[in-house]
Amino acid sequence: MPKKPCAHPGCFRLVEVGTGYCDAHARSEKQDRDKPTEAKRRSDRPSRKWYNSKGWRGKTGRRLQQLNAEPLCRLCPEHSKQLATIADHVVPHRDDHGLFWFGALQSLCKSCHDIKKQRAERREQVKGGL
Repeated sequence: MPKKPCAHPGCFRLVEVGTGYCDAHARSEKQDRDKPTEAKRRSDRPSRKWYNSKGWRGKTGRRLQQLNAEPLCRLCPEHSKQLATIADHVVPHRDDHGLFWFGALQSLCKSCHDIKKQRAERREQVKGGL
């Protein structure tokens, strides 16, 4: 099988064609690729704590109140309504305490939240230049 140099800068170990890195650098490259994602999920953002609080997740928390009031997904087509599992902020709160706790909520299934809602929010960010 043909070999080529490792893709890590300065490394001249030979690896199989189709493989990017030698064993010594494969793990470190994956960690480097994952860093930007981890930086986005930093736990020092206030809303990370709010989502885990009793006021949001508890038996009388805001999340369950919303899901009990509106048990079906708001974005699913009428003929295939799914059970909602996510209480989504209609207006993204962006760590604003007032919007997080007192802003309007809507019930969504995981699929609609992850696909439709987040795609729309990304479009707004691009238009707004954020």
